[in-house]
Amino acid sequence: AYKLPGQISGGQKQRVAIARALVNDPPLILADEPTGNLDTVTADTIFRIFERLVAQGQTIVMVTHDHGLATRFSRKVRIVDGVLDPEREDLAEEDEMPIVVDSASLAKDQAPAVISTGNGRSVYDGLGTTTANMGMPAIVLRDVVKVYEGAAGKFTALKNVDLQLNYGQFVSIVGKSGSGKSTLLNMITGIDYPTSGDVIVANQHIYDLSESKRALWRGKEVGIVFQFFQLLPMLTLLENTMLPMDYTKAIPAAEREKRAMQLLRMVGLEKQAYKLPAAVSSGQQQSAAIARALATDPPIIVADEPTGNLDSRSADVIIQLFTELAERGKTIAIVTHDPTLTRRTDQTVIISDGEIIDNTVAAALPMLDHPQLLQATQQAQRRVVQPGETILRQGEPVENFFMVADGQVDIVLTNAACQETSLARLGKGQYFGEVELLRGGESIASVRAAGDKAVELAILPRDLFRQIISASPETEDILGEVVAERLSENLARREECD
Repeated sequence: AYKLPGQISGGQKQRVAIARALVNDPPLILADEPTGNLDTVTADTIFRIFERLVAQGQTIVMVTHDHGLATRFSRKVRIVDGVLDPEREDLAEEDEMPIVVDSASLAKDQAPAVISTGNGRSVYDGLGTTTANMGMPAIVLRDVVKVYEGAAGKFTALKNVDLQLNYGQFVSIVGKSGSGKSTLLNMITGIDYPTSGDVIVANQHIYDLSESKRALWRGKEVGIVFQFFQLLPMLTLLENTMLPMDYTKAIPAAEREKRAMQLLRMVGLEKQAYKLPAAVSSGQQQSAAIARALATDPPIIVADEPTGNLDSRSADVIIQLFTELAERGKTIAIVTHDPTLTRRTDQTVIISDGEIIDNTVAAALPMLDHPQLLQATQQAQRRVVQPGETILRQGEPVENFFMVADGQVDIVLTNAACQETSLARLGKGQYFGEVELLRGGESIASVRAAGDKAVELAILPRDLFRQIISASPETEDILGEVVAERLSENLARREECD
């Protein structure tokens, strides 16, 4: 409550705006994408507040692109090209929400026309391919700490963060509102200073540079899509898109306007190119910000909620573009709350309370919530096992839950009649030990490192594993099903030997 807006996250700013709208207990509340930058849990909390206000007799009018909210409204109104469609009011659950992008040129059931540049060329032509420095990581953070100080005291936004992102990766960064996502992006882009630690981007220790040199470096090496667009209000969308090219001089002057127009065409804004930001919608401003981020053909693109204000079809165009750019060798890192987007990225980085959650823990136990994943990350022990080394021996007690961080392990059943039978080979993100920890008893099979490569394991002690699982019924149910399947398979193999 006592922090300045500059000291809180974008999602927290949005919640403050919602609180301010309610302060005089108005009979009518108008909300334009009030949950667009919020994680699903916080968004649901806000929506429940709105539902209670409606139950008390207040009227809520809310603009949204979120299909998941459709069934929770008492009335839905569709608008296309500035016209209300009275025949499409009270949309059924399966109906499509409004489409804003270039709708006049869309044929029924076709993808948006913005996928083509209009001259027969691919939308990706001229964006180049990142080939330099491909043998090294694009982004490296080492033991990065960020502490903010103000009237409210000290607040640690990032805690000893270690992170590496490679060229050619499309990465999503997720976490609850206020978890540290935007602060992490500010470290990567050189917008804010870490309190301690090292940040290396595009092979440059960026905080060794002066402020002016870092700004010039950023203009050439990193394209940024800000959460609240940051378009200059007195410049047209075309001029805003040209601005990074003018500043860095990375593109010849004679080519800048043509390139800017091509980028705006890619995101469906060719007809709005000469308008000021205030004359277009927030979704169109966001699309213009994406075009601007691509202006200097940077090898790294960082985007904070780049599809938060876009309808599903427009968002799909942007994600297709990002996917293609990653395939061409660029590094794309986006902050998002949309789980449908994380499934389309190569890697998901989860941040909770300023700390990065271990990917191995997240892959093995995906139904845990972020605080539970963070607890497991903080207490998981690491162990490296050499090829052929036995990790668990059949018939011996099991005291840990094992998750495979790297390499492979063989699950082997030893029987006097069959001598040795291979049950399974487990790889990265898979786990073992849960049968004995949940069912009780000694190890039902032996486990050893497979192949000629050392195996890295993340290990949770028995008591911590039981504590975390008991607090997550969904995880307990899933592991229960796995235990039943593995016991059944083990029994069947034993009977085959007998």
